[in-house]
Amino acid sequence: MINKFVLSRSQNLAYVKNNLDDFINNNLILSRYDDEDPLKDIAYNNFKTAYEFILNNPDVDNDYKCLLKLHDILMKDLDDGIKAELSEEQISELKKMIYQPTKSNTEVAIDVMLYILEKRLFVDGDVRAALLFSNKIMVDNGCGFITISPTYKDTFREKLREYKNNNDYDIKDWIYKYCIKGPKLEY
Repeated sequence: MINKFVLSRSQNLAYVKNNLDDFINNNLILSRYDDEDPLKDIAYNNFKTAYEFILNNPDVDNDYKCLLKLHDILMKDLDDGIKAELSEEQISELKKMIYQPTKSNTEVAIDVMLYILEKRLFVDGDVRAALLFSNKIMVDNGCGFITISPTYKDTFREKLREYKNNNDYDIKDWIYKYCIKGPKLEY
């Protein structure tokens, strides 16, 4: 799997900033927040803060500490009292998923996202944390952006179930085809 987009970080940042509200709304819908949910505004602000963290901190390593930081940001004022922790085994597995030198950065980001979702690393917020952390990898490497549009949310959830139940890796190609976005550059 090759990188679908090959951008400078500044090109990638400009694209994300121009589409940030759409991406946040996609995340809210995927996370099952609707207009009636009293927590929607908190979740919106948490997503915005998490994206700002991604966009403004290229020097932060893409490691388990960054994942935990993003999860903390995303869950602020939503799940009081739940502390996210990873075991040494999970930290080691995540490190192996992040460091795959024979794979493109896009494929690594998808693998990391699926690992977080498959292993259910958190009591709550797995989808949010998986998307944001994989997007930190994507943005830092100029690979575009992973977003699940409302059109595809049900298909994504079904493919994720198939992946978890049957190790159906078709989801990787599907994410690559339908969920990775980037700017159309003119030369």
